[in-house]
Parts: sequence; C-alpha cells; structure tokens
Amino acid sequence: MSEAEIVIASSREEVSAVKAIFLEYLEFIEDLLGAPLDPVSTKREFEIFPEGYDQLYLALINNKPVAACGVKTFKPGICELKRLYCRPEGRGHNLGVRLTEASINGAQKAGFTHIYLDTDPKLTHAIKIYEDLGFEYIERYYEKPNGCSRFMALALAQV
Repeated sequence: MSEAEIVIASSREEVSAVKAIFLEYLEFIEDLLGAPLDPVSTKREFEIFPEGYDQLYLALINNKPVAACGVKTFKPGICELKRLYCRPEGRGHNLGVRLTEASINGAQKAGFTHIYLDTDPKLTHAIKIYEDLGFEYIERYYEKPNGCSRFMALALAQV
C-alpha cells in the first residue's frame, strides 16, 4: 500500500519538485489545447518562481513528488487556485481532491473570502472535483489568450 501525503512546499527540493510538476502541467495543457500558451508570461512566471505564489502544495507518494498546485493572490480578499496537476503515477490516490482541499483550507486561514480558478472544459475530472467541492461557475474574471476556459469560484467560510 502506498502512503500519500500533502505538504506545503518550503524546502528548496520541494519547491523545485513543484516547479517541475507545473512545467509538466504546461506541456500537458499545450498538448490538450493543440497550441502553445502565452510564452512571455509563462517564461516570466518560471524565471521568478516561486515569487507570486502565496502557497505551494506538493503531494508525495512514498516520499516521491507526484502532484502539486499553488495559491496566488488575485486581488484583495480573492486568491486563485493555480496549476493543479497529478502525474500519471500519482493518479488514483484522490490527490486532486486532497490538494484542492489543502488549498481551500490554506486560503481560509490566510483570510481570503473567495478562491477563483479557471480550467479547460476538456478537463472533466478536474471540473468534477471542483463542482463536488462547491465551486460554482462565474463570469470570466480575466482575459485568457488561449482556449475557452471555464471560470469558477468558491466562497470561503472564515475561520
């Protein structure tokens, strides 16, 4: 039986593992969309990574990094769930749900009132996770250069 755990990435190794998973996620999304993402903003994000992220969450199975996501401030009181991705070897362990729940809990503790996200309609498994956790569809909250994203939000209970 494999042991899965969720940690807040804080060490250099953990942050590096999150970055590697995020880069794999970008490749996955580009393949899914059949088009490159905005190369300027993507390049900039990873040149200064992890700057801009409030929290980075890492899922490990038997101490091996297999999934990750991040939380970024969008505007006062609102944060974004970013780049939730699970490598194939980590799938089937409920890590998408667990990472999203960890992000929600962290956002609540940080005092955010809402958490936003955008996702591609083709990512039906991710959309089901978000819907099951109470995210609701909202209007577009930023201009997305590629694809036809679905925009979702969750009102956070204050702790």
